[in-house]
Amino acid sequence: MSGREGAGGPLHLFLLPSAGGSRTLFAQWPDALRERLGDRVVTHAVELPGRGSRIAERPPTQLSAYVDELAEQTPPPGTSWAVVGHSFGALLGAEWAARASARGSAPRLLVASAAAPPWVYSTAAALQAPLDELWTRVGELGGLPAQLADSPAARRLFGRALTADFTAAAEYRPGRPMRTGCPVLAVQGENDPLVRPALTRRWQECTDQGFTQRVLPGGHFYARGVDDLIPTVAEALLPLAAAPLPAPHA
Repeated sequence: MSGREGAGGPLHLFLLPSAGGSRTLFAQWPDALRERLGDRVVTHAVELPGRGSRIAERPPTQLSAYVDELAEQTPPPGTSWAVVGHSFGALLGAEWAARASARGSAPRLLVASAAAPPWVYSTAAALQAPLDELWTRVGELGGLPAQLADSPAARRLFGRALTADFTAAAEYRPGRPMRTGCPVLAVQGENDPLVRPALTRRWQECTDQGFTQRVLPGGHFYARGVDDLIPTVAEALLPLAAAPLPAPHA
């Protein structure tokens, strides 16, 4: 697919998990979005190295290495696509969008969920700790699945990805906002102890294409998890999925 051949096709939505998380975080999204948007949106829950089906792979400790891999998945110019990233995933999504935009393949939308803009503040640096304590802190935020909470062996297995992600996020401190080349929707939980409204608002600095800020009930993982984002994301995607791609700039 090249040029504008993808203008009439579906919008491809890439989903990026929080630190240590796998694609199962978004298990309910394909069916839920299909109910709301039909076949106009195709979801791609990304599996990062060191977890899920890629548990045997060593996860990188530099955010740029994750984005190098994501960049290989960038749809070609003329394809409609968008990114949702939660927490650590929002950092990946923003850097990916900026790289893609610089190459003429900007997404239609970036959703930055429960994340502080990395040029302003690093929540990962504030949370870094030895692995057992790190899992405790993740659990207090609501991000520890029951199967991990009940299994020390599973926490050790997934701990490599968690610590790698935290290291990558803590050391990722760009000196200025990345330019995403697309509208940004920044979402936070009203009781999130890590990300307050003033921080969320700073995401507007990385775009001149439009910015929206939304607050949902709950904390860092909202009231019931990232599935609480689905209605908000579906609402934002509806006009994009129904409209053709904008004409390229001359």
